[in-house]
Amino acid sequence: MKLVINDPVVDPKEIDRAVSNLVNNSHRDDFWEISFWMIETGLGEKDARDKLINEISKDISKEISHGLVQVTIQKLEGETEIKAKFEEELPTIYPRIDFVVKSGAFDVLTTTYWFKVTSNVKLDNLAIRFKKEEITGIKSGNMQAFVTLAYCGHERENPSPFTLFKDKKVIDLELSKVVSFE
Repeated sequence: MKLVINDPVVDPKEIDRAVSNLVNNSHRDDFWEISFWMIETGLGEKDARDKLINEISKDISKEISHGLVQVTIQKLEGETEIKAKFEEELPTIYPRIDFVVKSGAFDVLTTTYWFKVTSNVKLDNLAIRFKKEEITGIKSGNMQAFVTLAYCGHERENPSPFTLFKDKKVIDLELSKVVSFE
């Protein structure tokens, strides 16, 4: 059986705002080289920066939402008793964004930006179908995720990542609409 997550709804405003501040202000130098290459493609400086912010925000939103929903469902699989209400601090996840600049078949530049996500997830009104102690379906359940997002730069294990925001609600969704099992 395979867990399928279909386009979970994530509130992108906090992430957009944080990434914009990151790229335009606090860590502008980290993104200089990739911005330069985007400008070289014919985009102006403003369009290159906007495209960079949009790409990072979109990918980080997708990674956070998919990762937190998946980890939450896997966490439930291991529970001996699943209650209608569930609150859990989930393990840290490390989404990353890879930018690859190509010239023909050659990679001219590859750069990776790492992020750190710590989260607290709350499930309410949870109703799950089981078969042989395995989750086979979700009838209902509201999921809220409160996230702390930090930028680690080029090092995943950065000992002092730059906190973009702390304990913000970025996911508020009905699990039965986004999670299925095949």
